[in-house]
Amino acid sequence: MPGLAHRRGTRAQIDAAASSSQLRTGEVYLITDEARLTVGTATNAHEPAAKQSEAGGGGSDPWTWQKLAADVANSTTTLAAATGLSFAASANTSYLIKVYGALQSAATTTGAALAVDIPSGLVIGQAIINSSASAVLATEQIADNATTGVTTGVRAANTNIPFQAWFRVDIGATGGTVQLQFRSEVAGSAVTLKAGLTAMGRRAI
Repeated sequence: MPGLAHRRGTRAQIDAAASSSQLRTGEVYLITDEARLTVGTATNAHEPAAKQSEAGGGGSDPWTWQKLAADVANSTTTLAAATGLSFAASANTSYLIKVYGALQSAATTTGAALAVDIPSGLVIGQAIINSSASAVLATEQIADNATTGVTTGVRAANTNIPFQAWFRVDIGATGGTVQLQFRSEVAGSAVTLKAGLTAMGRRAI
């Protein structure tokens, strides 16, 4: 039987190649850390394929999910990348993004905010974090690489705190990487997104 080989790399490596416009339209790549094929839809975008195990009873699952592989921390009030939670978005395409996970704060008075950075277009979204055993606080995103509102703290310090977020994105004429971001509400007080418990999903709509 003749051999068949595809170019390959981790999700982060293929997303980086897309950001640098190094992909080829129509070429198939193997995402090695997800055991998944993806097809280049432009030099700066690709579309991962759903695996058979992800298919639902009514057909294939339109959602693609990524788990955070390693803890990532930010002790500044400037949005920073949640490394490993990103994807290559196609130009002139709309996406719905959902994030579920756990974070830890260095102090009960240190809240957090989440956002997405997009290559072009429009974005709106909201992140909700448990601030106590019986209350939640929210921040919103209405512009790229920015948030409004504050979360003033968390239920307990150095303890896994649940959070969730959603984002609705309309990519404009320029495709590229959509990157989940987060920040602390207090300079010098770290917020950490926890690996394994944190996942981001997206689907084109």
